[in-house]
This record gives sequence, C-alpha cells and structure tokens, in this order.
Amino acid sequence: MLTPKLVFVLPAAGGGGGAHSVVQESIGLRRFGVPVSIAVPAEYHTRFVVNYPELGTQGVPIPIYADAAALASLIADCDLVCATTNGSVRHIADALELVDRAARPRIAYYIQDYEPLFYPPGSPEWDEARQSYTRLPGCTLFAKTRWLCNIVYENHGVRVAKVEPSLDHDIYYPGLSGGLSGGLSGDRGGLSVLAMLRPQTPRRAPLRTLRIMEALAQRYGDQVGLQVFGSSDTKLQEMGIKLSPLIRNHGSLLRTQVPEVMRNASLFLDLSDYQAFGRTGMESMACACIPVVPSLGGSGEYAVDRVNGYAVDTRSDQQILEAVGHFVGLSPAQQGQMKIAALTTAARFTITRTVLSELTLFDSITQ
Repeated sequence: MLTPKLVFVLPAAGGGGGAHSVVQESIGLRRFGVPVSIAVPAEYHTRFVVNYPELGTQGVPIPIYADAAALASLIADCDLVCATTNGSVRHIADALELVDRAARPRIAYYIQDYEPLFYPPGSPEWDEARQSYTRLPGCTLFAKTRWLCNIVYENHGVRVAKVEPSLDHDIYYPGLSGGLSGGLSGDRGGLSVLAMLRPQTPRRAPLRTLRIMEALAQRYGDQVGLQVFGSSDTKLQEMGIKLSPLIRNHGSLLRTQVPEVMRNASLFLDLSDYQAFGRTGMESMACACIPVVPSLGGSGEYAVDRVNGYAVDTRSDQQILEAVGHFVGLSPAQQGQMKIAALTTAARFTITRTVLSELTLFDSITQ
C-alpha cells in the first residue's frame, strides 16, 4: 500500500460535521505516516486554525491559497488532491487549468452531503452543486454513508465508493461515574436534554428544535434540564431567536468541547430535516447520551430505533415527543441497556478503520 502525498481542499471555517471528518481523518492519516495537509482559502484560515488547534500539535499543515494560481502551486507536487465541497470542486477545476497536464495529480471528491439540497432548485448555487459530481474528469467520488452513495448515483448516474465513518474516541467517551443505570441525570437532577441549535443553517430546523424544547419544558417542568449548543446568544438575537430562561445555551463549541456537554446529558436531539450522516448523533452515543435523530438520510449507518437511540420523522412533533416520552418511561435498567447498546455501536466506528478504508481506496486511485 502506497502513502500518497495528499491535500484536502476545504473552503470553510470549520465547525460542521463535514469539516470535523476531514480534520480527524487527516490526523489519523498523519499518524499512519501519510504526508497530508488541508488547504484553506485565506479568508477562512484564521477561524479554521482557531476551530482546530489540534492540527498544529498533530503535524497536519494548513496551507493557505488566495486564488487559482496559489492552489495550483500547492497541488502540483501532490499525488492526490481531494475536494470536500462543491465549492472546492470549482477551486480545483480552476487550479488544474494552470497545472501542466503531465504534472496533474489524481483527483477525488470526499462527498460530505448532497449539496443540491442546500439551495433553491434552479438557482446558480443549485446548478453548481449538481454539476460538482461530474465536473472533474477522472475524479473518484467517495462518501461515508450508503445514503449518500445512492442519492448521487440515482440523480447523476455516477458511482460513489463507500468508506467507513470515523469517530474520535480520544475525545468522545462516556462519563459513567453514576453507573449505566443513571439515565436521568443533569443540572436539575432529572431528565437532561441537549439539542443542536444552528439557526444559520435552515435544514437544521432551529424553529422546530425550539418548539420541541419549549414543549418539553411544559410537559416535564422542573424535572427536565434543557441545554442547547451551536450558536452564540448574540447570533441568536441577530436571527430574531429568543431562548426561554429555562434553556441554557452553551454557545458555539469547539469539536473538543462538545463531548463534555454530552456526557452531562441524557438525550441528544438532532431535529434536522435530514442528515447525510449525522455525526453528532453517533458522537453522543460514544458519550452514553442517547440520540434522537432524523430517519431521513444516513443515520441508519448507526441508529436503530428504540435499541441504541431513536430515529424519527422529524417533520412530526408527535414522533419526536413520543421518542422522548418512551425514554422517560423506561426503568433505570432499561435506560442502561440502551446506553450499552449505544456504546457498543459507537465502539465499531474508529479513525483507524476509516483511515484503512481510505488508504485502500487511495491506493487504487494512485496505482
């Protein structure tokens, strides 16, 4: 197996699941001896470094590119350049025009989501997202869920290779000082519910999330502790969202800060319209926090309804509330069984397994 010189092109400040995947898997690749870097546009670089300080300590460079010429110089001496978003596909296509054909690296696209769903149909952004899957001739596409592989093939007729999803067990692990049966624990000594609240991303359904949290407050009163993360108070106010005094906001958290909050919660709610994978739900499992995730999308890679979590139609408030009510109605021993099932599932997903699956794919590309 070869160890190709690899660069991921990631035009983002980070903070989302897709960027988390690239970061933790780059660290895993680096531990395997792969010379890997993550190229980030100049306008995102400072925030990216702040979001992922661990890259510096783990020896993963974060080169900056300001334009196509700068990116061309970065990728010219690489064996493999890997897109991560539809915007990065465009950046790579423009850069390749400036690289001598004989010196061009092999190309791959690590698909993190089905991005045409991000934009209004027929808009320029929608067109660019749709074209990204066929824009780079000879490109190898890969993704971490069967749902992503299938939706790209069904809509574009392009085969997508499947790699393993990754979970960073160095930071996502349970805190079991109260034992597995301590299912109802939290700030108020009762049920503790944690939700992801990202109003800047409509498909994450912020208004639905708030509506459910308010319903839980009314239903359970002082027996429930409600917490959210994902956006600062200032950002929420700018978006016209006012939190109930019963809801504690942890703000925008770094990847390494999220698990500590999860370890102090009983249930984690991701009430997005869909999830291409739903990384945060799987991460909550590794912290012995039971997830409620959308059944639409790729959560079936790990979530088994009422066994290790809850997979619900998030369009239905009733289904969401029934899932919470089901967990509350379980005995401590039954809640403990769900935690064991969640931890057992999470243990199957490791960075090592993911890196091995990616290296096998990269080896077939660069032969």
